[in-house]
Amino acid sequence: MHDSVTAKLHDTIKELYHQAIDADQKLQALRNKGQAKFSAVLREDSQFITHADHFMPYVAELAEELELLEMATDDEYQDLLSRMVHKIQLLAETIHHFARLS
Repeated sequence: MHDSVTAKLHDTIKELYHQAIDADQKLQALRNKGQAKFSAVLREDSQFITHADHFMPYVAELAEELELLEMATDDEYQDLLSRMVHKIQLLAETIHHFARLS
């Protein structure tokens, strides 16, 4: 069962990767116009370790966590999965809202 879940997570992170590329390009265009002067895409209490002013580092963190999830024991798996799903939802929603605004 873990294999099907991790396969789905791989697909989701791949999709977020492509969305993050587009969002980061839009952010750069806004910055070139003197806009988007924030220091982090997500709030510090977002559960992400990463604090960056563009999206791709957050996707990279998720990819690293997926590797940890694939190596996790059964005892660790559920907690790691729960945290990862929460972080994926938050990042996906943030990218979606940003895409609608820009």
